[in-house]
Amino acid sequence: MLWALFALLCLAVLAILIVPVLKGNMDARPRVEYDIVVYRNQLAEIDSEVEEGLLSAEQADAARAEVHRRMLAAEDAELSQPLGFFSAGNRYTRIGAAIAIAILIPAGAFAFYAKIGSPNLPGKPYMWRIHNDPEFATASTADKLAAMVAATPSADGYAQLGRTYFAAREYEQAAAAYRKAIELGANDAVAMSEFGEAVVMVNGGAVVPEAMLAFAKAVSLEPKSERSRFYLGLAEAQIGNTREAVGIWKDLEKSSDPSAPWLPMLREHIAAFAKQGGFDPASVPASPPDVKAMGAALSAMNKAMQMAPATNAPKLATTPAAPAAPASGAASSGVASGMGSPATSPAHDPMVIEMVKRLADRMEKSPSDVAGWQRLAHAYVVIGEPAKAKEAAKRAVRLKPDDISVQLSLAEAQRAASPNEELPMDFVGTMRQVLKLDPNNGHALYVVGLAEAKAGRNDQAKALWTKALSTAKPGDPMEGELKSRLKELDGKK
Repeated sequence: MLWALFALLCLAVLAILIVPVLKGNMDARPRVEYDIVVYRNQLAEIDSEVEEGLLSAEQADAARAEVHRRMLAAEDAELSQPLGFFSAGNRYTRIGAAIAIAILIPAGAFAFYAKIGSPNLPGKPYMWRIHNDPEFATASTADKLAAMVAATPSADGYAQLGRTYFAAREYEQAAAAYRKAIELGANDAVAMSEFGEAVVMVNGGAVVPEAMLAFAKAVSLEPKSERSRFYLGLAEAQIGNTREAVGIWKDLEKSSDPSAPWLPMLREHIAAFAKQGGFDPASVPASPPDVKAMGAALSAMNKAMQMAPATNAPKLATTPAAPAAPASGAASSGVASGMGSPATSPAHDPMVIEMVKRLADRMEKSPSDVAGWQRLAHAYVVIGEPAKAKEAAKRAVRLKPDDISVQLSLAEAQRAASPNEELPMDFVGTMRQVLKLDPNNGHALYVVGLAEAKAGRNDQAKALWTKALSTAKPGDPMEGELKSRLKELDGKK
């Protein structure tokens, strides 16, 4: 049916092109005929002017002679003019042109299609795709599974949903499903490594801190986790530690089944990155990933990159200290626990610095991402660059000035920028803004109360702290601090 339609279209196009060629200009009158009509009209006008006495006999004869001369010249010019290419008299040329069009245009069209098209590709009707196309079937299954899991949430259900989305190449949905599975208790090595891989795919192949934490957790649970060890090696390679990457991959190669289908790809990576680093891979000993050495750096970066915008208020403190924000997600807490201290602090760890740089580059490409600017601000605090932290936080505030979590991100950066001041002025100003947005915000009540007490306005400080105490939850560390402050105020009376 489709080819019959193509044939009809081809015939229609050929008819449009060929018919005018075959007809030529048979119906067109030669130009000389029009000229003769004009000249005859001029002769008639001369006779009329003679009758009216406008021209003398001698003038009329001279005018008629000139008109006759022009008529003869027009006829001579017409006789000497060659026939047009498609004129009525050039019959064989027109037939030849029509044949050429009828052959060349269809042949050219088919040749072009054969070159760039897929004439042998079978059609895929909708019903066929439902039953036979794996990607179509996977996407359909994912939608059904998502509805089922939403109705009866479970860790296993969300983990399966993550795998289904991943198979359908819906990596963002896959990562979100795995996060939910981890929140519900899926803390095994397989779920962690699959979650990490989904996050890597979301980030275009970059092993970001969130993914590294998941892989590190997986290796801590199952040291032989192939997927996690591969990506931890890739993380080292992406920040320039090619020798470390090759060592991790050689260890993975040594412990893998010789028939593993991914071994050729692994060996290609070893050869490629050894060449990039300018060394012989044989000179690098096989070494497993040092998960403990990554521990504190990854935990700090997890706070910077994965803090939840809605709950990222810095902890209350009465003395200058490195501000911290609670990290969300079971994966985060699981990796943070059980890891030792690193050889270097996050502020000097090249891996951490490279990750922050990568996040900053990504934010320049997506400047409207409020949560991204918050994460970048906190990341700069972690690596000890408070000026950049303040600038990133201000970018977030400009985008969403009435969001409390955004204001708290700015406050955190302002506090970090003035470590020698107990209450930096801009920090207090931002906390007053938070208090306007949320009059019951415990952190803002506490900080603004400190500022009032420092200024000698003890009554205002007492009112603020009393309100903060009334909003504190039982067992909140803030409760004891507030009671101590209120008792101190009462002693000054």
